[in-house]
Amino acid sequence: MKECKISINQFANFSKSTEKGKKRIIAQQLSPDHFRITWYQLTKAKVKKSLEDKGDLQPIFDGINILKNRVPTSDHQKRDRQVSLEALERFVELQIPHYFKQLDFEVIKPKEKTLQFENVNFIISPDLVVKGYYKGKTIYGGVKIHISKGKPFDLQQSKLVSHLIYEYLKNEVAEHPSQVLPEFCLSIDIFGNRIVSADETDKTIEEEIKALCLEIKELFEAA
Repeated sequence: MKECKISINQFANFSKSTEKGKKRIIAQQLSPDHFRITWYQLTKAKVKKSLEDKGDLQPIFDGINILKNRVPTSDHQKRDRQVSLEALERFVELQIPHYFKQLDFEVIKPKEKTLQFENVNFIISPDLVVKGYYKGKTIYGGVKIHISKGKPFDLQQSKLVSHLIYEYLKNEVAEHPSQVLPEFCLSIDIFGNRIVSADETDKTIEEEIKALCLEIKELFEAA
């Protein structure tokens, strides 16, 4: 059986794609483009810094000023600058959960960036993993940032992402007797204008992930 591997954001895209689109996503996973242009690096870095600083917006304003003073020299740079500016301006309007901003935490960098679930290897690579202290307990949380003007996630896609972050932290990162609290596992979709936390009581999400994993494995075998 072929190794089934997919990134968490591509998995969310897969969940809403047409049959043709799903096959294209699987083909990209089998033959990844290692020279693919990375978009919105500055934006992600500034959003991550803002979260590390418990919602402080100064890193966002700094990023906006940097971009406004940047002179693009290619179509890619022009597009990156335009969308990045809009993304940072939108992030200012998002409401970071108050309990996250009030958490006493440190940022950690787990060695493991993947999660195996239903024989599918999910590349989680969270943008932020925190170890904090909440109500007298050591807890873990994580954040995945999604920036796509053309394909923002809907609510269900964001739920898939936050649930997989929760499973990843619970199975690969947290040390006993620490806890992973679902409300600290966040999917942040800037162009979708939403921040969605995991919900361990919603069993329909896990069932959907299992069904999608079965579909992914079948497409990998057929590819």
